Amino acid sequence: MGLTEKVAPRGTRRRKLAAGLARKVRPDRTPPPPPPVVRRENRTLKESWADKDPNALENYLVSGFQNPQVNAQSIIARHHLIRQLFGNRYEDLMRAELEHCVEATKALRRRAKELDVRMGSFLKDHKRAGVLEVSEVIADWQDTYEKEWAAALADRKAKPLSVLEFACGSANDYRYFDSYGIARFLDYTGVDLNDKNVANARRRFPTVNFEVGSVLHLPHKSRSFDYVVAFDIFEHLSLEAMEQAVREACRLAKKGMVLTFFSMVDEPEHMVRPRRKYFWNRLSMPKVRELVGESFASIEVMKIRDLMNDEFGFPYSYNKNAWTFIPGASSRSGPQAG
Repeated sequence: MGLTEKVAPRGTRRRKLAAGLARKVRPDRTPPPPPPVVRRENRTLKESWADKDPNALENYLVSGFQNPQVNAQSIIARHHLIRQLFGNRYEDLMRAELEHCVEATKALRRRAKELDVRMGSFLKDHKRAGVLEVSEVIADWQDTYEKEWAAALADRKAKPLSVLEFACGSANDYRYFDSYGIARFLDYTGVDLNDKNVANARRRFPTVNFEVGSVLHLPHKSRSFDYVVAFDIFEHLSLEAMEQAVREACRLAKKGMVLTFFSMVDEPEHMVRPRRKYFWNRLSMPKVRELVGESFASIEVMKIRDLMNDEFGFPYSYNKNAWTFIPGASSRSGPQAG
């Protein structure tokens, strides 16, 4: 008989009182019922992606400035996970990779200007063709740090981190978690509302857990994952749905998160900008910070353009409105591992 049975045997009043107190002290770990916004938002989001070509979905967010090999926000997200696995032992390599990011961004900007190409993420072939032509300027060296990281981590061991990625697309960033040698340290789940994206991701990585699901309401228990990561999703949601998605990420994350934003400003209010069946909102950094602060006392907030300018003297990051939030443990620390 355990100590609990001795102090409060089953069926006694004391046992019932103790159970009631435990329920009050320990937060409910079951997912709450979906709010009304979920069904409406999911329907319009699905409609907005229904006619998209799977081949275009697989390729349009991994070229040009969005290429995770040279995109600062993707790089910073990978660095954060590596720090949580191995502490600060790779700081020199991390800084060198961000310098590589600066040089790649410079080269892409120059080439885009020479070819008079508008850079962006495009689903239509004729628009994406220009971005791919510009991207050829870094084709021979864009994977330099993919090789460096794969070699550096090849013999390492660490306790795996459980990671949930919101709106994972066609394994847009996970394919680089894999090629950089990080994926083997992750117990990873990717979620996307678009079944075409999930089919693409599963075809690339048939043994990895990719799920069709809504980031507004997921079936997982609270704090089911060490970390939640999300790249450039929140601006495409109505403000009500954005707040719901952020709270859902906070609910599921046990240790921390990495959230990236592509359209954010240091202003007191959000700017709502509808685009057909979804949104291209400009989010208020203070409001989002306050929202995340409901769940995390510590939040590292980075304006990417300021980071690139302050650290590397480069004032022209690809997007002046790009921000990254890292709630939870500082991105500059983590456990030491073998």
